[in-house]
Amino acid sequence: MHAIASKIRFLREQQGLSQRALAEAAGISAAALSQLESGQTSPSVATLEKLADGLGVAVAAFFIEQGSEQDIEIFELGDRPSVGLSHGGRFVPLTALHQPTGFEPMLVQLEPGGSFDENQYGIKSPQVFVWVRRGSARLEFDGRVYDLQETQSVYYDARKPHNWRNISDQACELLMVRSR
Repeated sequence: MHAIASKIRFLREQQGLSQRALAEAAGISAAALSQLESGQTSPSVATLEKLADGLGVAVAAFFIEQGSEQDIEIFELGDRPSVGLSHGGRFVPLTALHQPTGFEPMLVQLEPGGSFDENQYGIKSPQVFVWVRRGSARLEFDGRVYDLQETQSVYYDARKPHNWRNISDQACELLMVRSR
């Protein structure tokens, strides 16, 4: 918890932002940000998303130490941090830290019955690409329902109401790439 708290403070100070300015940009209270930075509370995935948007960084920036700039990055999935989702699953940021990108890749792992409601996390990405890497998943999008199977993919406007659910009895994995 203290590593994330320190990282939030470091990224805020690196950009010359006060706590109040970051809190306003992220849409959270200054008191909540103060508690996060002091390590009194642990941020939810939703709060990390809001802070990432407020700072203009990828969520992975809170977990992975940046090194010197490189023209290529190779990493192992098992070496990446993961964050538990509130409705049965995990979120694994796959973002490069040394490459300028306008997109943020992540792996979303959903347990049977699990869901990933991006609206709940305050994600403001206009476009999303999702490839069903393993299993099957249901996309509830703007009042419509789409069942996707392994190896199918979809692009959608993430500003419209949407939610991902695993309605099968097997775990599923979604490779999600959001614009930033």
